[in-house]
Amino acid sequence: MSRAAVLTALLDGELPIKCLVERAGLSRAQVYRILAELKQAGLVEYGGGVARVASLELQHLLKRIRAKYDLSRLLAGRTLEILDHVQRGASASRLAELLGVSRSTIHRYLSRLCELGVVRREGDRLEVVDEDVAKLVELLRLRRMVAVVEPYAEVLYADHFIVKRVPRGREARGTPTAFTVFREYSVEVSTSWDYYVQPPMPVGLEEAIVHALLASRSRYERTLAAVVYAKNIDKVRRGRLRAAARGTPALPLVLELDDYVSGVPVEHYDSFLPWDEFRELAELYSVELRPALPAHVLEEYFREVGRALAEEVYAYVFGGFNLLVEELKPSTKDVDLLVLTEEELRSLMHALEEAGFTPLAEAEPRRATVYEKGSLRVDLFLREVGSVVITRDMVRRAARGVAYGKLHLRMMALEDVVFLKSVSGRERDVEDVSRIVRARRLKWRVVLEDLLSQENRGKLALTLLDTLEVMEEAHSIRVSRRLKARVRELALEYLVEQALKLGHREPREIAELLGVPRSTVMRILDRLRRDRPAAGVSSGSGLQDG
Repeated sequence: MSRAAVLTALLDGELPIKCLVERAGLSRAQVYRILAELKQAGLVEYGGGVARVASLELQHLLKRIRAKYDLSRLLAGRTLEILDHVQRGASASRLAELLGVSRSTIHRYLSRLCELGVVRREGDRLEVVDEDVAKLVELLRLRRMVAVVEPYAEVLYADHFIVKRVPRGREARGTPTAFTVFREYSVEVSTSWDYYVQPPMPVGLEEAIVHALLASRSRYERTLAAVVYAKNIDKVRRGRLRAAARGTPALPLVLELDDYVSGVPVEHYDSFLPWDEFRELAELYSVELRPALPAHVLEEYFREVGRALAEEVYAYVFGGFNLLVEELKPSTKDVDLLVLTEEELRSLMHALEEAGFTPLAEAEPRRATVYEKGSLRVDLFLREVGSVVITRDMVRRAARGVAYGKLHLRMMALEDVVFLKSVSGRERDVEDVSRIVRARRLKWRVVLEDLLSQENRGKLALTLLDTLEVMEEAHSIRVSRRLKARVRELALEYLVEQALKLGHREPREIAELLGVPRSTVMRILDRLRRDRPAAGVSSGSGLQDG
């Protein structure tokens, strides 16, 4: 109420602090404290004993908003901060993480905003629906941005961090990034600008690529970022690259980089140069490209392997070749094959080498074995993919098959492909999952059954949930709400168990650690106590003594 009282008093024009104290009915110290808060938010300016709304545009906008809403509710607590995140695309589930508060706190804020009619909520999706409030949030963000950059800097992207450029050689706050640091990764870019990210932060290869995509003002510049990715493709930590892009417009482009540099058509093709021009640019920087291969080339490789086999081998396919068969992708450079017996694994390894494939990783039972020939990479698995055990149901659903001599390939069901790729931990698989989900109507029940069939379902649920949320953020893909709710519950249960193992005993402590309501933690602890009494779980104190 106090913030609203001070701001309302200023909507008719500037006021001496003395008059403001009288109109707001507050002490001088209280008024100065509130003015400092409002100035930090970008709403007011004060000095020389006088206070005013920060701009005439802002003053008119606030008057229109006051006519529709109670300003005290819009200015309460962290409401403006929440509106800012919502307008930038944050989901309801991500707000708690971004603001470092509990989900119950976020729920209270969102309930008030939805009740006012300022925000509309559909499941996890949020939208600021009032145009004046949306404009206010945008205007305040711009004011905060201008206040912290140099007058000669050009802001290229502004959100929870700023990417800017200044004339080359000029001093600037922040950390060098984007095209300025590409020389460290063997791609020298000639430019009359220096690029910075603000506030200062660690900038590695992955952050530099993301910041370059955000700073780019042309297809050529974005293609330069793709050249750096291709030049350093064996060094890029894709998990870190994806994390750096989360919450920014660069995420869809980041997910497509692997396909783009391989010559596979991508959804955002108009963001980059045509692939032939990319290839010419890559050659200037001595980048060795690995173009994806069409189906007929892969089939010839399979025939060579089939001819080299001394006995029949049945392999289950869940990689890029599935997408080729389903006509979801015209080419691929990755094939994932799984066999069920060690005899078949040894036979297939021998046949691959006979067909000219080179082993890249030591072959060990129950671990992936990697082979390459030209630009094709073949990953072999025995009964397990990472920590996922292939079940009888997965094998049964792989009914579609094709034979190349003695090599029999069985195409795993798309639901199983989505599950395996989602939990594989290989970030390049996320875009393949997105292609499948966008093009096919999946039985999400099967994906959930796959998850529940695994002993380590809780840990896998974390990875699956991350993949689903990345897809939703990057491509606005709607995933089954029932599936997400169940996966989130399993992931939370796993995190609670890990917190217990780390010695966090009190439900309130665990709730604060995980950023979830205490009631949620209590419910999980009660279930753990019922389901696993031998583990010594207690709903009251986290763990039983002794």
